[in-house]
Amino acid sequence: MLGVGKIKAPASLAEKAYEAIKESLLQMDLTDLSVEDRIDERGLAEQLGVSRTPLREAINRLVLEGFLMVVPRKGIFVVKKSKKEIVEILLVRAALEGLAARLAAQYVTEIDIHKLKKIIAPFDSINAIGKKSLKFSNANVEFHELVLKLSRCQVLTDLASNLFVHIHWIRTKAAGFQERFKVAHSGHIAIIEALEKRDPELAEKRMRQHIEILAQYIEKNVQFPA
Repeated sequence: MLGVGKIKAPASLAEKAYEAIKESLLQMDLTDLSVEDRIDERGLAEQLGVSRTPLREAINRLVLEGFLMVVPRKGIFVVKKSKKEIVEILLVRAALEGLAARLAAQYVTEIDIHKLKKIIAPFDSINAIGKKSLKFSNANVEFHELVLKLSRCQVLTDLASNLFVHIHWIRTKAAGFQERFKVAHSGHIAIIEALEKRDPELAEKRMRQHIEILAQYIEKNVQFPA
Protein backbone atom coordinates (compact mmCIF):
# COMPACT_ATOMS: atom_id res chain seq x y z
CA MET A 1 0.00 0.00 0.00
CA LEU A 2 1.26 3.48 -0.86
CA GLY A 3 2.40 5.63 2.06
CA VAL A 4 0.08 8.58 1.59
CA GLY A 5 -1.95 10.66 4.03
CA LYS A 6 -5.26 12.52 3.84
CA ILE A 7 -5.27 15.70 1.79
CA LYS A 8 -7.01 18.96 2.56
CA ALA A 9 -9.38 21.26 0.63
CA PRO A 10 -9.79 23.83 -0.90
CA ALA A 11 -7.12 22.98 -3.47
CA SER A 12 -8.13 20.78 -6.41
CA LEU A 13 -8.65 17.32 -4.98
CA ALA A 14 -7.56 15.66 -8.22
CA GLU A 15 -4.38 17.74 -8.31
CA LYS A 16 -3.60 17.06 -4.67
CA ALA A 17 -4.28 13.35 -5.11
CA TYR A 18 -1.97 13.34 -8.12
CA GLU A 19 0.82 15.05 -6.19
CA ALA A 20 0.42 12.77 -3.16
CA ILE A 21 0.45 9.57 -5.21
CA LYS A 22 3.35 10.73 -7.38
CA GLU A 23 5.41 11.69 -4.35
CA SER A 24 4.75 8.27 -2.85
CA LEU A 25 5.72 6.54 -6.09
CA LEU A 26 8.96 8.52 -6.27
CA GLN A 27 9.80 7.45 -2.73
CA MET A 28 8.97 3.80 -3.37
CA ASP A 29 11.78 1.26 -3.31
CA LEU A 30 12.03 -0.02 -6.88
CA THR A 31 13.67 -3.21 -5.62
CA ASP A 32 10.54 -4.11 -3.66
CA LEU A 33 7.86 -4.15 -6.33
CA SER A 34 6.63 -7.71 -6.43
CA VAL A 35 3.15 -8.55 -5.18
CA GLU A 36 2.74 -5.00 -3.92
CA ASP A 37 2.78 -3.39 -7.37
CA ARG A 38 -1.02 -3.56 -7.67
CA ILE A 39 -2.83 -0.41 -6.54
CA ASP A 40 -5.94 -0.82 -4.38
CA GLU A 41 -8.11 2.00 -5.70
CA ARG A 42 -10.70 1.82 -2.93
CA GLY A 43 -8.07 1.65 -0.20
CA LEU A 44 -6.14 4.50 -1.79
CA ALA A 45 -9.27 6.69 -1.87
CA GLU A 46 -9.75 6.04 1.84
CA GLN A 47 -6.11 6.82 2.59
CA LEU A 48 -6.33 10.13 0.78
CA GLY A 49 -9.78 10.97 2.10
CA VAL A 50 -11.20 11.66 -1.36
CA SER A 51 -13.94 10.18 -3.53
CA ARG A 52 -13.22 7.89 -6.46
CA THR A 53 -13.81 10.64 -9.07
CA PRO A 54 -10.81 12.91 -8.27
CA LEU A 55 -8.74 9.81 -7.57
CA ARG A 56 -9.45 8.42 -11.03
CA GLU A 57 -8.51 11.77 -12.56
CA ALA A 58 -5.19 11.58 -10.73
CA ILE A 59 -4.67 7.95 -11.76
CA ASN A 60 -5.44 8.72 -15.41
CA ARG A 61 -2.85 11.47 -15.36
CA LEU A 62 -0.26 9.12 -13.87
CA VAL A 63 -1.13 6.52 -16.50
CA LEU A 64 -0.49 9.07 -19.25
CA GLU A 65 2.84 9.95 -17.65
CA GLY A 66 3.87 6.31 -17.58
CA PHE A 67 3.87 5.78 -13.81
CA LEU A 68 0.84 3.49 -13.68
CA MET A 69 -0.98 1.19 -16.07
CA VAL A 70 -4.54 -0.11 -16.08
CA VAL A 71 -5.00 -3.79 -16.92
CA PRO A 72 -8.64 -4.64 -17.80
CA ARG A 73 -10.33 -6.90 -15.23
CA LYS A 74 -7.16 -7.01 -13.15
CA GLY A 75 -6.62 -3.53 -11.79
CA ILE A 76 -4.10 -0.72 -11.63
CA PHE A 77 -0.40 -1.51 -11.48
CA VAL A 78 2.87 0.34 -11.00
CA VAL A 79 4.78 0.36 -14.29
CA LYS A 80 8.04 -1.57 -14.13
CA LYS A 81 10.97 -1.74 -16.53
CA SER A 82 13.94 -4.07 -16.40
CA LYS A 83 17.38 -2.60 -15.73
CA LYS A 84 18.47 -3.55 -19.25
CA GLU A 85 15.52 -1.69 -20.77
CA ILE A 86 16.17 1.39 -18.64
CA VAL A 87 19.88 1.54 -19.48
CA GLU A 88 19.25 1.06 -23.21
CA ILE A 89 16.60 3.76 -23.28
CA LEU A 90 18.88 6.15 -21.38
CA LEU A 91 21.67 5.61 -23.91
CA VAL A 92 19.28 6.42 -26.76
CA ARG A 93 18.09 9.41 -24.77
CA ALA A 94 21.72 10.57 -24.41
CA ALA A 95 22.12 10.57 -28.18
CA LEU A 96 18.84 12.40 -28.79
CA GLU A 97 19.32 15.03 -26.11
CA GLY A 98 22.96 15.45 -27.08
CA LEU A 99 21.82 16.39 -30.56
CA ALA A 100 19.16 18.67 -29.07
CA ALA A 101 21.82 20.49 -27.02
CA ARG A 102 24.04 20.85 -30.12
CA LEU A 103 21.18 22.44 -32.05
CA ALA A 104 20.06 24.55 -29.11
CA ALA A 105 23.54 26.10 -28.82
CA GLN A 106 23.00 27.62 -32.26
CA TYR A 107 19.68 29.23 -31.41
CA VAL A 108 19.72 29.90 -27.67
CA THR A 109 19.08 33.47 -26.50
CA GLU A 110 19.88 35.24 -23.26
CA ILE A 111 16.23 34.89 -22.30
CA ASP A 112 16.48 31.13 -22.85
CA ILE A 113 19.62 30.96 -20.70
CA HIS A 114 17.80 32.86 -17.98
CA LYS A 115 14.90 30.37 -18.12
CA LEU A 116 17.26 27.42 -17.76
CA LYS A 117 19.04 29.03 -14.82
CA LYS A 118 15.74 29.88 -13.18
CA ILE A 119 14.66 26.22 -13.33
CA ILE A 120 17.69 25.00 -11.37
CA ALA A 121 18.24 28.09 -9.19
CA PRO A 122 16.21 26.81 -6.17
CA PHE A 123 18.76 24.01 -5.74
CA ASP A 124 21.96 26.05 -5.99
CA SER A 125 22.37 26.52 -2.25
CA ILE A 126 21.39 23.11 -0.88
CA ASN A 127 23.74 20.20 -0.26
CA ALA A 128 21.19 17.39 -0.04
CA ILE A 129 17.90 16.87 -1.83
CA GLY A 130 16.05 15.75 1.31
CA LYS A 131 12.31 16.31 1.06
CA LYS A 132 12.69 18.33 -2.14
CA SER A 133 13.06 15.24 -4.32
CA LEU A 134 9.73 15.80 -6.10
CA LYS A 135 10.51 19.47 -6.79
CA PHE A 136 13.98 18.64 -8.06
CA SER A 137 12.73 15.77 -10.21
CA ASN A 138 10.09 18.02 -11.76
CA ALA A 139 12.73 20.70 -12.35
CA ASN A 140 14.97 18.08 -13.94
CA VAL A 141 12.26 17.07 -16.39
CA GLU A 142 11.44 20.73 -17.13
CA PHE A 143 15.13 21.48 -17.78
CA HIS A 144 15.59 18.65 -20.27
CA GLU A 145 12.32 19.35 -22.04
CA LEU A 146 13.26 23.02 -22.45
CA VAL A 147 16.59 22.07 -24.04
CA LEU A 148 14.65 19.88 -26.47
CA LYS A 149 12.35 22.78 -27.29
CA LEU A 150 15.30 25.10 -27.83
CA SER A 151 16.66 22.74 -30.49
CA ARG A 152 13.86 23.99 -32.77
CA CYS A 153 13.69 20.52 -34.29
CA GLN A 154 10.16 19.17 -34.10
CA VAL A 155 11.10 15.74 -35.42
CA LEU A 156 13.70 15.37 -32.69
CA THR A 157 11.27 16.60 -30.04
CA ASP A 158 8.59 14.15 -31.21
CA LEU A 159 11.04 11.24 -31.21
CA ALA A 160 12.19 12.12 -27.72
CA SER A 161 8.64 12.53 -26.42
CA ASN A 162 7.59 9.13 -27.75
CA LEU A 163 10.60 7.55 -26.10
CA PHE A 164 10.44 9.40 -22.79
CA VAL A 165 6.90 8.34 -22.00
CA HIS A 166 8.33 4.88 -21.38
CA ILE A 167 10.90 6.10 -18.86
CA HIS A 168 9.09 9.00 -17.21
CA TRP A 169 9.50 7.13 -13.93
CA ILE A 170 13.27 6.89 -14.10
CA ARG A 171 13.61 10.46 -15.39
CA THR A 172 11.97 11.71 -12.24
CA LYS A 173 13.01 8.97 -9.85
CA ALA A 174 16.71 9.22 -10.68
CA ALA A 175 16.83 12.90 -9.83
CA GLY A 176 15.79 12.02 -6.30
CA PHE A 177 18.60 9.56 -5.60
CA GLN A 178 20.31 11.24 -2.66
CA GLU A 179 23.86 10.45 -3.74
CA ARG A 180 23.21 11.68 -7.29
CA PHE A 181 21.82 15.10 -6.47
CA LYS A 182 25.10 17.04 -6.62
CA VAL A 183 26.23 15.22 -9.76
CA ALA A 184 22.93 15.85 -11.55
CA HIS A 185 22.79 19.50 -10.50
CA SER A 186 26.41 20.09 -11.54
CA GLY A 187 25.62 18.51 -14.88
CA HIS A 188 22.81 20.98 -15.47
CA ILE A 189 25.13 23.88 -14.66
CA ALA A 190 27.79 22.56 -17.06
CA ILE A 191 25.23 22.25 -19.86
CA ILE A 192 24.07 25.83 -19.34
CA GLU A 193 27.69 27.04 -19.43
CA ALA A 194 28.22 25.31 -22.78
CA LEU A 195 25.03 26.84 -24.16
CA GLU A 196 26.10 30.27 -22.92
CA LYS A 197 29.32 29.86 -24.91
CA ARG A 198 27.22 28.95 -27.97
CA ASP A 199 29.50 25.93 -28.37
CA PRO A 200 27.54 23.14 -30.13
CA GLU A 201 30.18 20.44 -29.69
CA LEU A 202 30.67 21.18 -25.99
CA ALA A 203 26.93 21.37 -25.35
CA GLU A 204 26.39 17.98 -27.02
CA LYS A 205 29.31 16.42 -25.15
CA ARG A 206 28.14 17.63 -21.76
CA MET A 207 24.54 16.58 -22.31
CA ARG A 208 25.58 13.11 -23.44
CA GLN A 209 27.94 12.74 -20.48
CA HIS A 210 25.23 13.96 -18.10
CA ILE A 211 22.83 11.21 -19.18
CA GLU A 212 25.44 8.49 -19.73
CA ILE A 213 26.67 8.99 -16.16
CA LEU A 214 23.13 8.29 -14.99
CA ALA A 215 22.97 5.13 -17.12
CA GLN A 216 26.29 3.96 -15.63
CA TYR A 217 25.06 4.71 -12.11
CA ILE A 218 21.90 2.68 -12.64
CA GLU A 219 23.83 -0.18 -14.23
CA LYS A 220 26.18 -0.44 -11.23
CA ASN A 221 24.08 0.62 -8.25
CA VAL A 222 20.34 0.21 -8.80
CA GLN A 223 18.56 -3.12 -8.66
CA PHE A 224 15.31 -3.55 -10.58
CA PRO A 225 12.80 -6.39 -10.23
CA ALA A 226 13.11 -9.10 -12.84
